[in-house]
Amino acid sequence: MTNHPLIGCSEYSPKIKAYDAAVKCLKLGLAGFQLSGDFTINFPENISQYEREQTSSFIHENNIRLHYHAPSDIPLASRHEKLRLGGVQRLMEYIDLAVDMGASSFIFHPGRFAFYKVSSQKLVLAKRNVPESYYDNLYNSVYILAEHIDGKLQLLLENTYNFSDRIISVVDRFLEIPYTGLAWDIGHMNHSESYNQISNCGMADFFANRIKSVKLAHIHDSVNNKSHLPLGTGNLNISAYIDIFNSQNIEMIIEVLSDNDLMKSLDYIQTLALKGQP
Repeated sequence: MTNHPLIGCSEYSPKIKAYDAAVKCLKLGLAGFQLSGDFTINFPENISQYEREQTSSFIHENNIRLHYHAPSDIPLASRHEKLRLGGVQRLMEYIDLAVDMGASSFIFHPGRFAFYKVSSQKLVLAKRNVPESYYDNLYNSVYILAEHIDGKLQLLLENTYNFSDRIISVVDRFLEIPYTGLAWDIGHMNHSESYNQISNCGMADFFANRIKSVKLAHIHDSVNNKSHLPLGTGNLNISAYIDIFNSQNIEMIIEVLSDNDLMKSLDYIQTLALKGQP
């Protein structure tokens, strides 16, 4: 148990309801928790108004912060307008859910651009020569979402591996919209350095230059392109990142995949504290 005002955890289980995740967070002495929209149990239609109000009341009474992570399979940049706007509408339903439950932020990934190749009969991810319309559509989608939020919570864009220069230009336009910001995932950033660079800006420089826009951090360890490991078990300089986030008063969400890994991570943070790290 850390009782750290800036440390929270992501609920990894697809079977734990929002209210129970909040109770778990409180018992662990954490500042906040994150729910995943990828889990069916967290779909908007599966959480009643009573459950929403129950969760909201509990987190406010106990001064716990809730962060809601959007599902990863919602299209925001599709060239097919009905498909894209359908994705935007679905995310609005998730945002309304997050607001009802008293969430502080709503996190999403910019996504990847996929194409089906008839020759190989495979779905491939485009790294270069992405149609310009994709970037315009992505910005339009997130602008609509930001307008829908209307200051009720923060809309945070999270890095997924490396950002191309063109995506960075979209991100910078996004950050000009009120109530927006960045979620810095240190494990994903570590992966990006192993991928072919398609940007003139490394991810470390990207975030360093925009540190005032970082409103949330996802922390987990990483090694050999494997991420979401317990803190202290990979090759990331976890203590250095925690120093950065503490200095900027940025809340950190531990993103690991089991209770055992969460406890290992909390023990590691406690070890750092005993060594004199804030």
